[in-house]
Amino acid sequence: MLLVVTLFRLWYCTTLGLLGDEAYYWVCSRHLDLSYFDKGPGAAATIAVGTHLFGETVFGIRFFAVLLSFATGLSLFALARMLFSARVAWFSVLLTLAIPLFAVGSILMTIDPLSVFFWTLAAIAFWKAKETPSLGPWLAAGAFVGIGGLAKYTNLAELFCFAFFCLCCAEYRSQFRKPQFYAMLGASLVFSLPVLIWNSRHGWITVEHLLHRGALDGGWHFSPVQLSLFLGGQAGVISPLIFLGIVSSLFGPRLEPKYRVSIRFLLCLFLPLFVFYIVLSTNKAGQANWAAPAYVAGVILFAARWTLSGPDARWIKRFGVVAVILGLLETVALHNTHWLHLPPGRDPLDRARGFDLVARKASELSAKEETQCFIANKYMLASLLSFYLPGRPDTLMPPTPKVTNQYSIWPGYRTLPSGSSALYVSDALKIPKVLRSDFSEVKLLDRIIPTDGGRPLKEHYFFLCRGLRSIPPQP
Repeated sequence: MLLVVTLFRLWYCTTLGLLGDEAYYWVCSRHLDLSYFDKGPGAAATIAVGTHLFGETVFGIRFFAVLLSFATGLSLFALARMLFSARVAWFSVLLTLAIPLFAVGSILMTIDPLSVFFWTLAAIAFWKAKETPSLGPWLAAGAFVGIGGLAKYTNLAELFCFAFFCLCCAEYRSQFRKPQFYAMLGASLVFSLPVLIWNSRHGWITVEHLLHRGALDGGWHFSPVQLSLFLGGQAGVISPLIFLGIVSSLFGPRLEPKYRVSIRFLLCLFLPLFVFYIVLSTNKAGQANWAAPAYVAGVILFAARWTLSGPDARWIKRFGVVAVILGLLETVALHNTHWLHLPPGRDPLDRARGFDLVARKASELSAKEETQCFIANKYMLASLLSFYLPGRPDTLMPPTPKVTNQYSIWPGYRTLPSGSSALYVSDALKIPKVLRSDFSEVKLLDRIIPTDGGRPLKEHYFFLCRGLRSIPPQP
């Protein structure tokens, strides 16, 4: 089943244009570093390998996303079989195929395919490690947590999940007195060193970014609306009935006593991360994919309740069937949304459409006006232009007072010779003040409303920036 789905995904991933996130990580892969402002090096390094093998193509960028989804399916099956049975494992994999978040994540090369894969591997390694004095499984668990953290910092929370499990199970509290547990922590620290070293050289700006991203750098205001937005987003990306099934599985029905430790392990893998984002979202709603690793435990728990419940809980079996059918229909529908005829801005796949046309228009105007570089108003647009423009030149961004993304750290257009000209591409008609200050002339050249299958997409504007002024070196 996984092999057939994987072969389909290898084909399907080439039919969609790049998303802004993917293009951004691709640009980072052309400037490999120990870490980056907002993310670790995991996604960029993986894309660098993929493009080395298959060229700077959509397939080269996404190849490892599809491969990782296949490996994650096998790992999830292995973990569920260790905890329960092959039957539970099979239904766990079936659930993931019906979850839109996992289906999309198995095609797009973002941080999530790496994060979920290494989260699952770390869970397998720890489950084995807790039963043996051998150092190998403990080191493997720590290594997998650390490597996952290079893609998504959320993965480091898995160490807390392991500690929470040992604390909740009296028979495993002795692990805190054993050196193997601390060897696991040490291994995760070793693999986190690239991020730590990079941040120590850049004033720990990632910490500031994470606090801002989670709205922890301002006042705390309890907002039921923000919490509702987060929970609604989770139901949307997981599929409403599957999400309801996972949440209800946290409370019962009871399974046989022999599964007590397995259930507790899954609860400790799911609840800390999920509850953390619930608390965070009482102030400001978190992104829908932030809690993705927690659902590795969530789907296994739902599958176990679904398949192992006794005859007095037949409703769960019926509910599980309906939930999977609905989830599969949603997932299939997401693969081709043209037939839905959604209005502009409502189709989730519009984020992957039309940017090749914007880049083509930008290239034509640049050649006509003989500009020396391209500038974009947003980092995702800059990354997409870099990918779709002929020759794939680095697209730049206007400088900002504070570091907001990796483009703020990389050299910008102010390093060009005085008198240079640029083409500024924006999805808004407003011109930043810094451009008017840095160039002697900034004027609107043209605009484009790209279409896809006859549907209009987001309008983009093209500005000519002439006469770059001499800018004193910035401190």
